[in-house]
Amino acid sequence: MATMVCNYLRYMGLTVKESSVFCGFKMIDKLKPELLFITNGVGAPINFQLVKYAAFKGIKVVTLTSEGNFFNGTLSFYIWGWNVDQQMYENVNMQWSTRTRSLTIETWPELKDKVKISGGVGFDYYKIVTPISKDDFLHKYKKNQYTKIIGFGCWNFGVTYPVDSFYESFIKIIGESGINRFQRDRDLSNQVLLNIIEKNPDILFLLKEHPGNTRGLFESGIAGVEKFPNVLILKKESIVDCIAVSDFWITYESTTVIEAWLLGKQTCLLNPTGIDFPRANVYKGSPNYPDVPTLQAAIDSFYSTHELPGFQAMESERKEVIRETIQWDDGLNHVRAGNEIIRVLKEEEKREKKRIPFDLRKIKWKQYLLSRGIPRKTNNFIYDKLRGFDHEELSQRNAEIYNQQIAYYKKMGLSKEDLRTITVI
Repeated sequence: MATMVCNYLRYMGLTVKESSVFCGFKMIDKLKPELLFITNGVGAPINFQLVKYAAFKGIKVVTLTSEGNFFNGTLSFYIWGWNVDQQMYENVNMQWSTRTRSLTIETWPELKDKVKISGGVGFDYYKIVTPISKDDFLHKYKKNQYTKIIGFGCWNFGVTYPVDSFYESFIKIIGESGINRFQRDRDLSNQVLLNIIEKNPDILFLLKEHPGNTRGLFESGIAGVEKFPNVLILKKESIVDCIAVSDFWITYESTTVIEAWLLGKQTCLLNPTGIDFPRANVYKGSPNYPDVPTLQAAIDSFYSTHELPGFQAMESERKEVIRETIQWDDGLNHVRAGNEIIRVLKEEEKREKKRIPFDLRKIKWKQYLLSRGIPRKTNNFIYDKLRGFDHEELSQRNAEIYNQQIAYYKKMGLSKEDLRTITVI
């Protein structure tokens, strides 16, 4: 999501430096940037800490919303997240749609001048970037014997357990009965998958774990699938590639169905106890196959007729879901975000520097020591993350996407001057 915005800014002549959030304090102190851009300012403690730190140092801050299809019940959770102050330190926060902005402003009218609509930036990827081919994917994972691939986007059932950091927020939304229902759905959908995988040994099942799940296969609702040879369990693989190589895409609850639609893929739900639980609108465009007989019948139908039963009848609903969720599907939401960053940079008003609070300075130095591997602990998450962060690989990938972005602008007949007229609302 950040890469396309950063590439657009480079295309417009700006100097952009990208790195891991765990290098954030160091980069801010060393580079003294005019502006900090981050894709989600409240999605993790480190994200919020960097936003607040930059703001106190008088640096302009612009953020996106990485999970932007929220609804009334989840509003506070997505607007504030790890921002315990419930004060928006950034100059601008860009959301996905007029629907979510309206919900936000109705609840916190003081945010009116800070919350803008860029559209769902991450969805531009599906219009611009060429995904991996099916043959290359199968060769990569040594699964060349398969010609059929069914993809499944896992949900993070871990939020239904008290040990999860989001549990308290989640139970306030759905209550204890809702928690029990989700846990039951996890067990039922897991069993359906096990049966379906076993019944279809000639089909490769690609299971994409939710990036927020840190508690293993059980909380992804796919425990036991690893024993089958016709299964690939992926966590780090690009979601674009996972959907692109799949013949169709199954989810429990996920905005990845929109990504599948943008790639021309059919979708369905696996909701064992029904679709009537508090959720965003994305479920409306996909038929639900709640058990083994209905899902198996759908699989048989797809591979004989190339259609999932009931999918075509929901086309108008999918169009409405796309409009309500990501606002625009023209592949130019990253341009809107980039132009808003340029506007903020051009503002003459400078931010007042403030004394950095002691707790934030303490966090900064702790981050610095941990990034250096001090103390030497086997479970040093930050040190391990930084060791696995490859700047050369990032630069190479950015260059590949940059070239595809420029090609897309040309394909759309958009000059630099034309691009600058595409703005947020």
